[in-house]
Amino acid sequence: MPKQYNAGGAEWSFTVDVEKISTEPKRFQFAADERQRIDLARRLGIVSVEKAECIATIQKVSGGTYHALGTVRADVTQSCVVSLAPVPASIEDEFEGWYSDKDANAVSFAKARSEREVKKGQTEIEVLEESVDPEPVIGGKVDIGELATQYLSLALDPYPQADGVAHVYTAPAPDKDGAELRKSPFEALKDWKEKR
Repeated sequence: MPKQYNAGGAEWSFTVDVEKISTEPKRFQFAADERQRIDLARRLGIVSVEKAECIATIQKVSGGTYHALGTVRADVTQSCVVSLAPVPASIEDEFEGWYSDKDANAVSFAKARSEREVKKGQTEIEVLEESVDPEPVIGGKVDIGELATQYLSLALDPYPQADGVAHVYTAPAPDKDGAELRKSPFEALKDWKEKR
């Protein structure tokens, strides 16, 4: 079985030997064990991960390039940003990844052009599609668990709130002279300009 958990590496590792992958999609299904769920919660900065599972397919698309598609599902508990109360959530997110076992020193034309623009001082840089600039295959393997973890982290609610809890904005207190504090630094500049 291709599953391999490495406590010193990724929190939820599931490696696939791409040498056994052909142009026919190969399906994988795996779930995080208790130790991996604890490590995932620590990495994601959340209270706990009660369940994490993934279904993925990988296929060789051309030369030494591989395409992974999948879905990650998880039941997690986060802390409310207002009250710190536990906020349970169920997450389901699709993911995609591209890998290449071509020479790591070889650079695609699109990536070389992008790097050249950076050196010229181009301020707007085109973000390359992952299919144009794939992740490297390391030791003949790709880690689908790490890919699923990255997408899971992006799917988390950045501002979880417990039911019935809302942040209440309070206006700043007046200063010692009884005047309201300025709402922005630009108001101070405006006053200064008018006095000149």
